[in-house]
Amino acid sequence: MLTEIKDVFEKMNKDRYVIGYDLTNQYVQMSFCRIDSDNPETFSVAEEEEQYNIPMVLCHKRSTGQWLIGEEALKCADEGDGMAVTDFLATAKSGGTVFIDREEYHARDLLALFLKRSLNMLPVMATPEKIANITIALRGADVEMIKMLQSAVSILKVDADRISFTGYEECVFFYMLYQNAELKNHQILVFDAGDENLWSYRLERNHFTNPSIAMVEAVEYPDFKVRDQRYLSKTEKDSKLLQIATQICENRVFSGVFLIGEGFYDDWCNNSLRFLCRNRRVFKGNNLFSKGACLAAKEKANPSGYEKSIRYFGIDRLKCNIGIQAFEGGKEINIPMINAGEHWYEAEAKTEILLHESDSIPITVEYINSRQVAVADFVLKGLPVSPNRMTRIELDVKMTSETRVVLHAVDLGFGEIYPSSQKEWKEEMDLQYQ
Repeated sequence: MLTEIKDVFEKMNKDRYVIGYDLTNQYVQMSFCRIDSDNPETFSVAEEEEQYNIPMVLCHKRSTGQWLIGEEALKCADEGDGMAVTDFLATAKSGGTVFIDREEYHARDLLALFLKRSLNMLPVMATPEKIANITIALRGADVEMIKMLQSAVSILKVDADRISFTGYEECVFFYMLYQNAELKNHQILVFDAGDENLWSYRLERNHFTNPSIAMVEAVEYPDFKVRDQRYLSKTEKDSKLLQIATQICENRVFSGVFLIGEGFYDDWCNNSLRFLCRNRRVFKGNNLFSKGACLAAKEKANPSGYEKSIRYFGIDRLKCNIGIQAFEGGKEINIPMINAGEHWYEAEAKTEILLHESDSIPITVEYINSRQVAVADFVLKGLPVSPNRMTRIELDVKMTSETRVVLHAVDLGFGEIYPSSQKEWKEEMDLQYQ
């Protein structure tokens, strides 16, 4: 009987899915796989074709009142049965609205509708209870964008702790984490021509630490317009890419190079390819970021163990531990609040503490690279004096960037004996990575 129950639960777990979104203002991509798989598939809008990009377009079909997305939305607008709505991701971030046929809509609600409709396009039964994790990848994530997206994705009816956000740099890491050992021996280079400007991502690994540390350097080239030939002809683009690739590869060893994005569909980079193919494996594709996001989702839902030997520390990951210096049983201890390795835009912790004849809270910052520990006092000026251990404070610690943390304290009082003064204190600290 117990074996039968175990088999049922294992089958239920295997029937769950992880999904990776590549979300941009122009298009969205979705890669997905079962929780026990290492090989994500990418949804294609056309059967037997690698047409992965779903245009970020909505259209309210006037004749039926139906909302359409992607290619269907473009077709509906072309036929004059509705208005094509674009740029609603950027508008949603700024909290703006959009007028459609004289009706005003919050752009955030339009984004939520788009995400819900896109999820329904997947060829698997990705009902909320079968989704183990959704990871949404985007370029240049910040607090405002993440907050807006967290609100928008609530329409998916998936628990908030099963929805994550990440940057393209981390997608590169997780994609490479699942590649064969030969490809991971040296550095990896990714050129992305899927946006207006060319981007490069260079993954390097420090083999002298245990576990080894991987980092990804991202560089944008604003003067390299991918599609607009008013700026660069095909020959000029090839020459410029060759120059960039030569500079990056100088004195470095790369196992593989990936050319991704629709900007590489045209055969314009022949000279660059000849250079890149020298003692390196070169790949072309268009779904690395969505697959990387999917594999990041898999690691959260069903860890592979690969990260035991290699860990990622990127620009959006914290490189220090933040805690509170306290005493317990006469001994000094450290109460952890935020841990190194967390995404800064998801890093927040809250706790209650009792002060011991003090109007300050010692905040500890342990730097991972140097192992040095700094202590700074968060002074609560004007805190009412109460007997020992009868000053109860709620402390909220929240990151606002990769190097800035905001401390927020509230006097909770101590029951009816010492009621709350309703006082609050806020301070911003610069972590000053060492």
